[in-house]
This record gives sequence, C-alpha cells and structure tokens, in this order.
Amino acid sequence: MKMKSVGRLIALFILTTIIASIFELHAEEELRPYKLINADKLIINKIESEYITNLFGNVHFFYGDTEFFCDKADIFELQKIVRMQGNVKVYEDTLSLKADNVDYFRKSERLFLHGDVLATETHIDSTIRTFKAEEIEYFRNSRELFAKENVITYDERENMHGTCGELKYFMNDGYGYLMKEPVLSIAKKDTISISAEKIEYFKDYKKVVATFNVKTFSKEFIMSSDFLLYFADEEKAVYLGEPKFTSDLADATAIEFRIFFEEQKIKKAILQDSCYVQFSEVEDQPKKSWAVGDLMEFNFEKGNITFCEATGNVKSHFQQESTESRDFSANNAQGEHLIIEMDDQNKIERISMKDKVHGIYKFKHKNW
Repeated sequence: MKMKSVGRLIALFILTTIIASIFELHAEEELRPYKLINADKLIINKIESEYITNLFGNVHFFYGDTEFFCDKADIFELQKIVRMQGNVKVYEDTLSLKADNVDYFRKSERLFLHGDVLATETHIDSTIRTFKAEEIEYFRNSRELFAKENVITYDERENMHGTCGELKYFMNDGYGYLMKEPVLSIAKKDTISISAEKIEYFKDYKKVVATFNVKTFSKEFIMSSDFLLYFADEEKAVYLGEPKFTSDLADATAIEFRIFFEEQKIKKAILQDSCYVQFSEVEDQPKKSWAVGDLMEFNFEKGNITFCEATGNVKSHFQQESTESRDFSANNAQGEHLIIEMDDQNKIERISMKDKVHGIYKFKHKNW
C-alpha cells in the first residue's frame, strides 16, 4: 500500500509540475508576445498594469512574421506598441524597411518610419523598387505605403526614377501616384522626364497618367499639355489639352498629339485637328516656314524631322534664305495633301502638294 501511495504522490507531483510549466509558459507568452533572438541588455518594468520591456544593443526579435533589428527597442506589451531607435531594419516577405526610428503599432498593423527612410520591394524577377523619404507610413494588412518629404523612388525593372513631395503606393494593385512637384524620368541614355501636378502609374509603370501643367522634356524638345497618357509597352504618349511642342528647329500645336518613341527619342509624331507647325532649317534661327492641316504625320531620325505628310485643308509657307549655293525662295500654297522630305541636316529636299492646289512661288537671285 505504501508503495502505491508513493507512486501516486510521484505521479501527482509530475502532473502538477507539467501543469505549472504550461501555466508558466503561457504567462511568459502573454508577457512577451514576441520572440526575442538577441539583446545585449534587457530590462522589464511594470507600470500600473502594463509590462514595458527595454532592449539595448544588437536587438533582434520577431513580432509575428515580421523581423526587426535595431540599437534600442521599447516594447509596450499591453498596448502592443514597439518603439525602435538607431539603425532600425524591418524585414517582411518581399519588403525591407530601414530608418533611424520606427514605431510599430501591432493592433492596427501600422509602421511609422522617420529619419533617412529607405523602403525596398523585391520583384519576382529579383529586380527592386525603392522609396527614399523623410517619413514613410506602411500598413501591413492592406500593403499600402505613404511617403512624405523629399521623396525619391526608383524602379529597376522599368528603369524609372521619380521625385516628389508626397507619394502613395498600393502594392497589391501595382498602382501609385506622385504629388507636390512630381517629376518622373525614364532613365536611359537619353533621359525623358515628365512633370505635372499629379502623376499616376498603373500596373507597375506599364501605364503612366499625368494631369495638369504637364511637361515632357529632354535635351532636344519640350512638350506641354493638360493631360498625358504614356504606354510603356508601346513606347507611345498621347497628349491632350492644348498640347504644344517646342524644339530648336520646330514648334507645333494641335488638339491631340500622339508621339512614338524609340530608345527615348521621338520616332514618329501624329498631330490631329487644327494642326500648326512652324520650323527653320538652322537651330536658333527664326522659324519662318509653316504649315497647317487637319492631320499631320512626322518621321524623325536622330531628333531631326525627315518626312512630313499633311492632309485636309492644307496651307503652307516655305521660305529658304539665300546661300552661296542657292537663291532666296518663298512658296505659298494650298491643297489637300502635302508631302515634305528633308535630309539629315534638316534641309528641305522636296515639296509635293496634291489635290486642289493653288498658290504663289517667289524667288530672288542673289545677284539682283
């Protein structure tokens, strides 16, 4: 009987120990809703009903699936708030965040980063998209990122650079927009940049929409309008709202521009409705030649116009100044179909007017 009693006592002791251990582990889990990997120093204080954990030096811990590194962290365990300082790094799936200071609000799944912030998103093809700013808010559940103050963004895959005062990015949709003096650049050998009051991008820069006070500029030209649509796959841009084109050799206006690019240079331009173009043969000289029509199409080579075709209510004036090899001439003509061919020096080689043609041709010999 005594042996049986002893056995029961031992079994009861083991069971009690196991139950106590479970409660102890549960209590520790409640006390620490995070997994601490490393800290040089740990202090736990209880203020009223809340435990506050202070971690110092080489801090490394997990809070849920999110990994954190920093120099110092204060964890408010009841409120589920973590305040981190110094070389803060946050890693979650394809997103990494770095900043001087980070506040993490577990209940709302919101991270507030401030001070030299860098957010890096890794694409499925291993290319990256980065955001630099003074402040960034990131919402984990909806995967939304808001950046403020001196924002710089870069997409390696599409080779896009952007700057602005405020940026919002919805990661699940691949949609974002830039505001407060935004500038977006297609960064290749010959950069084309876009500025506007607001610039939106869809499907990871496959389509870009710019609205109000839009300017597209490169070292060769400036285009302005109220509205711009850019399609990356087609390298095509559509300009609406009093579009204007200005370069050293030509100026143009119309109701609508359709511009096709190749390696960041204009390959073709189509102007629709109320088209007007004036141009010169030499840079920085008055643009004395002009043409109007219902529809105009221009082909470009290395930034120069090589071919122009105008149709519908065409009127034109072409003026060539006298040189050592040619006389002065001026040609005023009207018709329905105009073709102009130019050489690689922007000199007119041939003018052809068809259908209902009439006009006046003037010339003057240099010795007269």
